[in-house]
Amino acid sequence: MFARFKTASSGLFERTFVQSQRTIIMGRLRPFAQKKKPTVPREERAKKSKRIVQLVKEAIENDEPHFTVGAKKLYFPSARVTLLRPNAKQTPYQAKFLVPKSFNKLDLRDYLYHLYGLRVLNVTVALTPATWEYPIGPGFSSRHRVAQKKKMTVDLIDPFVWPEETEFFKNQAEFIEQRDAYRDDKLEAIGSDKLKPSKAFEGIIDRHPQPKNFVPKTVERQMRNLKDKATLQEKQLRTEEFISQHIQL
Repeated sequence: MFARFKTASSGLFERTFVQSQRTIIMGRLRPFAQKKKPTVPREERAKKSKRIVQLVKEAIENDEPHFTVGAKKLYFPSARVTLLRPNAKQTPYQAKFLVPKSFNKLDLRDYLYHLYGLRVLNVTVALTPATWEYPIGPGFSSRHRVAQKKKMTVDLIDPFVWPEETEFFKNQAEFIEQRDAYRDDKLEAIGSDKLKPSKAFEGIIDRHPQPKNFVPKTVERQMRNLKDKATLQEKQLRTEEFISQHIQL
C-alpha cells in the first residue's frame, strides 16, 4: 500500500513538488523505503573476504599484528578491563570482558595484543540497559537510572576454560545473597512488618516474638489497682515495724 503527499508553490508562487512515499508491510508502517541491494557483485565481496583471511593468516605465521595498530602509544593505560565468567551459551573459544564505555573494538584488540599477547579474531559489543534504581526503596526516595555497562565478547584462537568454582566461593556468594535479602527486608518494612522476623538465613537471625495472652483493659486496670494496693500495704507495714522497733530502743 502506498501513500503519496504533494505540496506546491510558485514564483512568489513558484511551484515546487515534494513527494513522499510510505510503505505498509504486514500491517506495520515503515518510515523509509526498503534498502537497496548491494551494487558490488557477490563474487567481488567474496574475493575481498578471502583476501582479508589470507592477510590474517600471513600475519599470524610471521608473528606480526593481524590488524592495524593504533598510532597513539600509551605506556600506562588507565582503562580497567575485567575478564568475566562465561555464561551457558559461550564456547571455550570465546571470552567476555567488562570494559569502559569509551572503549571500542579496536581498543580492546590492541589492548589484549600488546599487554597479554592475545590475538582476537572477532569482537562483538553489548550494552546493558540502564534500569531504574531506588536507593532506599520505592515510595521513599526518588529514582535514578543505573549507569550502563559495556561488555565485549571476543573470539580466541586457542580455547580457555575457567577453573571450577571453589566451595568457599560458592558459600561466599550465597552469604552475600542472603545478606542483601536481609537488608532489603529491613529497609522496605513498613508499620507492623518491622516486628516480623526476616526470612533470610532461614529466619535464624531475628528472634521470634513470644506469644502473649490477651488481657482486656478493664481486667488489666483492676489487676494493676490490686497490685498497687498490696504494695502500699506492705510499705505501711514495714514503716510501722520500723517505728515500733525504734520506740522500744
